[in-house]
Amino acid sequence: MESLENPFWGDDWSDVRDLFDSLEPGHAYLNHGSFGNAPRTVLLNQAQWRARMDANPTRFFRRELGPGLRTACRAAAEFLGAPEGDSVALVANATAGVSAALASVPLSAGDDVLLTDHEYETSAWAARRRAADVGARVVTVAVPLDADAAGITAAVLDAVTPRTKVAVIDHVTSMTARRFPVEELVPALQERGVIVVVDAAHAPGMLPIDLASLNPDFWAGNLHKWCYAPRAVAAFWAAPKWRSVLRNPIVSWGEYAEFPARLVEVGTTDRTSQLASPNGIAFLRALGPQRVREHNVKLAEYGQAALAAALDLDPAALPGDPGVPMRVVPLPVPFDDPRDLQAEISDRLGVEASVPKWNGLTLLRVSANVYNAPAEYDRLAEGIRSIL
Repeated sequence: MESLENPFWGDDWSDVRDLFDSLEPGHAYLNHGSFGNAPRTVLLNQAQWRARMDANPTRFFRRELGPGLRTACRAAAEFLGAPEGDSVALVANATAGVSAALASVPLSAGDDVLLTDHEYETSAWAARRRAADVGARVVTVAVPLDADAAGITAAVLDAVTPRTKVAVIDHVTSMTARRFPVEELVPALQERGVIVVVDAAHAPGMLPIDLASLNPDFWAGNLHKWCYAPRAVAAFWAAPKWRSVLRNPIVSWGEYAEFPARLVEVGTTDRTSQLASPNGIAFLRALGPQRVREHNVKLAEYGQAALAAALDLDPAALPGDPGVPMRVVPLPVPFDDPRDLQAEISDRLGVEASVPKWNGLTLLRVSANVYNAPAEYDRLAEGIRSIL
């Protein structure tokens, strides 16, 4: 096994990596973007919450859970720059937030829901389900993999028509690791009378977020990815004008409460990941958000360049955006089911990476985080040619 050092971080890198000791020893986990990983201290905090729940469920659910969730929601709101402390609900994941938004907006037969072809599949399914229920139509905008910010904006806005009622826009795309210019798209779409749902699954922690200035209609972003919270927890924000019409897809104890309690109070599900999410945010702040972000981007760029060299590709021609610690490399061989390739990379190379299929291309996507080292990307690069 390679010797692990990380000059991108500094002399204390081994101490930081040791905090992620739940990861499988000897395995290179280059797929933080899919499921995230929480450090030991955050997982310990979650275990403490779970121990309290199991020790006295009645006291926990009747007296402790509500205040704990309110504290966690407010911590997320403050971190994300929400204009009000009680304006963020914690839900299971970003798709749950997108689904709640789509289920609540006024949509009728003859309306269009606008997506791009980079949209995460389950969010796209949520849009199609809602459209089918009311006789609306889903319009999918093609955005080239290498489009710049101006090209992305133009492609989306050119597709808006008088029928366009709702647009679901990624902040950072999952399959293709592209950063969409939501700062320009949100106000431009709203000026055209379009309700904007921002699917920000990857954005919290990865990028600085200021919901007060962005001001979309709805916004949902995972905290269990780049904010180091345990799985699974996401922050969901709605503009004030929409909060009274929002409905939880699950009828539970928050049914007649106001937002955000309406979405937060969901029976006896295990909410310990949400209760521990402030510790994930605190962990990021202790490391230094800017230092983490700069490190992760440099390491992702290193990994993309190593893969490009192994596959005889020009790294300058591959997509990548400022602030995004994920990179994709198109593979020269298409796969009917990329999950087979993902499993082979894991079993033969001891590396976890994402292998999405997008518009006929098989992509290899690597993520970078503080527990990763350059040698792990070299291992993937050295082995990928033999596998292909």
